[in-house]
Amino acid sequence: MGSLEVHDGEPVRRREYGPWRAGVLVGVYVLMGLHIAHWKLNGTTLAPLELNEVMYTLELGILTAGFILMLVAMVSVLVVGRFFCSWGCHILALQDLSAWLLWKVGIRPKPVRMRSLVLVPLGAMLYMFVWPQVERLIAGNPMPALHITTDESGWASFMTDDFWRNLPGVGVMVFTFFVVGFVIIYLLGSRSFCKYACPYGALFSLGDRLAPGKIVARRDGGGGDGGDGGDGGDGGMVDCSSCGICTAKCSSGIQVHQELTMYGKVVDPACLKDLDCISSCPEGKIGFGFTMPAFFTSLKRDDGIKRPRYDFTLWEEAILVGVFFVVLFVYRGLYGLVPFLCTLALGVIGGYAVVTCLRLWWMPHVRLNKFQLKIKGKVSRSGLVFGLLVVSGVGLTAHSSVIRYHEYAGWKAAGLVDHTEGIDERDVGVEVALSHLLFTKRWGLYVGDELIEKLGELEILAAQSMARGGDSAGALGRFEELAVLYPEVALVRYNMGVLLAMDGRYDEAISAYDQSLELDQMHVDSWNNVGYLLAMKEQYEQAEYCFRAAIERDPDFAHAHYNLARLLVYSGSPEEVEYHLGRAAELDPGAYGQSAFQP
Repeated sequence: MGSLEVHDGEPVRRREYGPWRAGVLVGVYVLMGLHIAHWKLNGTTLAPLELNEVMYTLELGILTAGFILMLVAMVSVLVVGRFFCSWGCHILALQDLSAWLLWKVGIRPKPVRMRSLVLVPLGAMLYMFVWPQVERLIAGNPMPALHITTDESGWASFMTDDFWRNLPGVGVMVFTFFVVGFVIIYLLGSRSFCKYACPYGALFSLGDRLAPGKIVARRDGGGGDGGDGGDGGDGGMVDCSSCGICTAKCSSGIQVHQELTMYGKVVDPACLKDLDCISSCPEGKIGFGFTMPAFFTSLKRDDGIKRPRYDFTLWEEAILVGVFFVVLFVYRGLYGLVPFLCTLALGVIGGYAVVTCLRLWWMPHVRLNKFQLKIKGKVSRSGLVFGLLVVSGVGLTAHSSVIRYHEYAGWKAAGLVDHTEGIDERDVGVEVALSHLLFTKRWGLYVGDELIEKLGELEILAAQSMARGGDSAGALGRFEELAVLYPEVALVRYNMGVLLAMDGRYDEAISAYDQSLELDQMHVDSWNNVGYLLAMKEQYEQAEYCFRAAIERDPDFAHAHYNLARLLVYSGSPEEVEYHLGRAAELDPGAYGQSAFQP
């Protein structure tokens, strides 16, 4: 796509890259849809191409499809610069679409310049990819060997039947896309997520500094299509009228015309190579070409390039940073839902919103996009609404911080319970974990399946502790309550069966075990115990079926082998009795000298 224009009496061909890039980005979403459809229809598909799976490769050595995508993208960045960001990133597609829609309705988001939060992507990148390696070195652990896994290993490298294994739910995904693709653009300007939150962008920007592929000034002034590049040189003045159209067109906020004039190329690593500047040049003097890498040229402050001033004072920046970290620590993983990247964006948005709200107190004029929040010392209706929204957000964050504390303390205590051998210590840990997690369930805004499952496990342990303390009736009553609260948890019914059998209520115990097996056919203890009770009731055929079902599901279950052997003394062959007694002795030596059944 292109057009022929006349400039200073000379024809200049301009090629429009916007439609091509839009088509490519739409194609990215089409491929994502086809990927999901293939999984739905086939049951298995290529593992999700998620860049965050790089962490599983670096930390566990699992070679993932996401790691290979990152490797390919990084190699391309080292050669041609950050084309992947503008031509292949689905998040940037959302940002550009949001900016375009806002422009269509007359909203012009103003780019916001901050000193401190521009370091967030770099910090996030170091935290995700570098810090785990530092921890490994400190602990003295070796680097993991690269290996390929399958779903049977718990994490498939390439082909998987668990497509959503590392992806949030649909609701969380939509919310994340709304935050990183619209809200942050409206408040902080186009591509602000790339600038203030994206850790992958930070990594690619480092690679871009080493890449020979650059937007360059064409000394011959011809072409302008970027295809043949032209030679922009590595310094010195070029024949550019400095009209600034390329800078105005740049969605990344780069002083394009100034950098081309000073260096003959764009040296700012924020350049995403969307080629809009090439399309916009009326003189056709911008192209894409290969030249010397920029390295750290963009960090110079004495190059004569006029850069926009920062929008906040140092004190305001301090508040921005403080709010950012509060939001990051409170919301990251809250309720097991909020993804890390979404939290980074929320932190930047929260810091900006709080400082803007505070300005209503100490500045005579405050504006937010199209809305005049305060004018001549008087807060407008829009300002009141904005202030109310920010105060509500602060209140939500305060509530979430309390929930986050109890979540953290509860899950930490629950983790210790899993690794505590002493019964008394474990019982104390169970009570601590229950107190925190029950608070989370009661006062939190969302209760997830993982929390319900963990609470069920802890409640079972607490009721078992009651039974060990001699309060069998109280424990049984508690299990009956848990059966109502957690109707899908098989262990509740199993423990009811144990207590009912201990109380001599065998028919009720058999019924409880049957209910446990309806929920979990793989629970071998229920098969063994119900078989034991059936044998006591002289229902030998049914008992034999239960013992064999337990062994079929767990061939190394010594109790079931022993009980089946004792049963077959009366109805089976001597060879089979000898086999099962031998297996029981082999699996649990010295435990089976008695003549009674072992439940």
